[in-house]
Amino acid sequence: MNNINHQLAIAAMPAGQCSAQVTHCFDDGSLMVESEGRGWHCRRAVSCVIAPQAGDTVLIAGVDNQMWLLAVLERANPQCAELNVPGDLHISSSGALRLSSEALNVTASTGDCHISEMTYSGEKVSAWVTLSRVVGKRAESVWQTVTQISHNLFRTTRQTEQVRAGQLDMKAEDYMRMHAHNTVITSKAITKVDSEQIHMG
Repeated sequence: MNNINHQLAIAAMPAGQCSAQVTHCFDDGSLMVESEGRGWHCRRAVSCVIAPQAGDTVLIAGVDNQMWLLAVLERANPQCAELNVPGDLHISSSGALRLSSEALNVTASTGDCHISEMTYSGEKVSAWVTLSRVVGKRAESVWQTVTQISHNLFRTTRQTEQVRAGQLDMKAEDYMRMHAHNTVITSKAITKVDSEQIHMG
């Protein structure tokens, strides 16, 4: 475009709107398009949120000595479309906002989510994290089976901890210690203490 006389280029701008084909996408967001055998250097209009790609058929218009790409009419690759805007993007709806797709991939450096009440249902959840923190006033969970494996487990209960079980089996490979100001062990049928050595007192 630098080698073309600017005044001639302005005079040759198509009147109104016309279709063109994207031939090149530049790093600054501008594009080169071709229409009726002529090449045009265009800027993408803010309303064109779908990022044009080479080979796409687009709608262009000349306004105030500037060619603008208004919309993408047809994709060269209909399998992929990218929504792209400069700066932040806010989506607002006075009603419900629904997303539906075969797969959902979200990638971001940081994230912040505020939902007053949330319901989730699904078949499976997998998470791989370095650090997890959950702070709340009350937690309730109902599971058919719970399996927990860890190298170290530390738990502190400031007031009362209660365990109700049909059968309770506790086993330590090396050392087990129970200590309290008062300890009460009762059973209705049998209480058995079995060891090579028993020290009391």
